Amino acid sequence: MKLTLSTLLAVVVLAVLWLTLGQGEQLPSIVAGEQENIVKNYALNVVQRNYDDTGSAVDNVSTEEIYQYTQDPKVYFSKIVAEHAEPDGSLWVLVAADGVYRPHAREFWLHNGVTIEKKNEGSQKLQTPRMRVLLDEDRAVNNAFVELHLADSTTTAYGLDLDLNTGIAKLLKKVTTVYEH
Repeated sequence: MKLTLSTLLAVVVLAVLWLTLGQGEQLPSIVAGEQENIVKNYALNVVQRNYDDTGSAVDNVSTEEIYQYTQDPKVYFSKIVAEHAEPDGSLWVLVAADGVYRPHAREFWLHNGVTIEKKNEGSQKLQTPRMRVLLDEDRAVNNAFVELHLADSTTTAYGLDLDLNTGIAKLLKKVTTVYEH
């Protein structure tokens, strides 16, 4: 299963781009206990597209909402969809309900349901409740339940270590495969 780093990097670029959009009108503060968090940046329905040298779309990343608080360096996302076109014409789609980018650690934490699916050719779909993307290591990892659906089998496991350069996913423990006829 291959998901290239460029799709995940496109999400990072999207986060950096929206930070340069400007402050706009100040949104109301959100009070949590005695500490006050004020929204520093906010963007709604953001789409970023990347193209190759021929002008063909390679990456398409969209998110419904991106925001950051003044007292928090993290960037929060909701309803993330990242699409990456391979040279062979196949399309990879990553969907996550929510995510947090931690700039100091250079990590994305995707949660509340993560799906990576290969479209256009055969059936390949990986589903897990959460995934941590380690940008400096070009890896995606978790210790949660993982379900991998292929054309003729379903594999379940706990824990995942996905090399974003090679596309090789290691399922870590309690691995079970059921073959369909």
